[in-house]
Amino acid sequence: MKKRIFSALLAVLMVVLILPVQAFAATEEIKGAFVGQNFETAIGDALGAKSFSKSGNIPDGLKLSGSWAYKNTFGDYVLQMTLSGKPTKAGTYNFTVGYLKEDGTVVKKVDHTMVVGEKAPFDYVESIRIEKWPNKTTYYLGDTVDLTGLKVTAIVYNYDAKDKVYEPSEIEVTDLVWAEPAVFTSDEAQNVEIYLKAPGNQKGDLELFNDHFRVDFKYADPNTVMRIEVYQKPTKLTYTVGETLDTAGMTVRLHKGDGSAQDITEGFKTDVTKLDEVGTKTVTVTYGEGDKAVTATFDVKVEEKVEAPVSSSSSSSVPEPSSSVPESSSESSSEEEITSSSESSSEEEIPVSSESSSEPEEIEVIGGVSEGPEDDDNAKGGIPFWVWIIVGLLVILIAAAVALFIIGRKRIDD
Repeated sequence: MKKRIFSALLAVLMVVLILPVQAFAATEEIKGAFVGQNFETAIGDALGAKSFSKSGNIPDGLKLSGSWAYKNTFGDYVLQMTLSGKPTKAGTYNFTVGYLKEDGTVVKKVDHTMVVGEKAPFDYVESIRIEKWPNKTTYYLGDTVDLTGLKVTAIVYNYDAKDKVYEPSEIEVTDLVWAEPAVFTSDEAQNVEIYLKAPGNQKGDLELFNDHFRVDFKYADPNTVMRIEVYQKPTKLTYTVGETLDTAGMTVRLHKGDGSAQDITEGFKTDVTKLDEVGTKTVTVTYGEGDKAVTATFDVKVEEKVEAPVSSSSSSSVPEPSSSVPESSSESSSEEEITSSSESSSEEEIPVSSESSSEPEEIEVIGGVSEGPEDDDNAKGGIPFWVWIIVGLLVILIAAAVALFIIGRKRIDD
């Protein structure tokens, strides 16, 4: 019993520890904001985006803004988001920023969590210094800067109330910096500048601090397609289960190594042909072969197939079982209808079926072939002959069984 209780507690503990990690694994954390201190930092950027959307709550006193001043040789914009102001209340805040193209298409969405502290670790900054370069320092035209591995420190000052002087110290400020250029648009950008905006004097006025690291820029083959994007989605984006993907209206933009771009409407492949499952389906578009293949994606919606309701007219068209009423009686009734209708209506309103029922014998259509009347009982509406044979055989068998039973019983009695 104790072992079972221990196992249950261990399982609950694992859920408590693992689920939060999974839930916030894709969330970016913003640090360095404190109540009463001016704050400004770049929180992210996106290639090809020109506007943004926001959901959730940002700290009181701060403002979220976007700038798309950068334009690369592909004709794309780089939207950079900035959070600035003076926080008024400590706490943890969660919000999501969506990066949008000019036509409203979502480039990406990023979840942010931000903790506003009660007291800042410094009153102002004197300078910053790159202590460790990023892991990646080799780039091609069109690449986005990757700051993974970067470490930046700052010389800061704090006021000592006892001695009434500002004492210097060194702290890490990597989470507060951003890089320019964010995307390499030419081979002239051999240096990447790292910036930090923070209070730079005892009054708390914001100043821009910077340092830089050098990169190795390499050209790619001018004809090599570096990346692709679904520039225009297909006309049809909603399907029912079982339908085939239709890429009509889709335009794929090829971005080449020399910085040029080319739009195509064919020559690419998709990993989806038939749509068999209900829900949102991500379609992968591939251009090129082997190690030169590049991909992009778009989503389509697949809905349940709705069966069309059976109309009353179609149900009434189902043929009724053949009637055993003699043809002559139906013919006479039809003649009566013709007579009565001819008195009150014109000749054109007479049903065609009344004129065609002039044959004296019954015609039955079987399997699409017209056959004449037969001389057997079945044609007359009676019991078929073979049924009488089976009944007669059953009577003989029953009589034989009864006779054998009586004979056997008599022998036993003797």
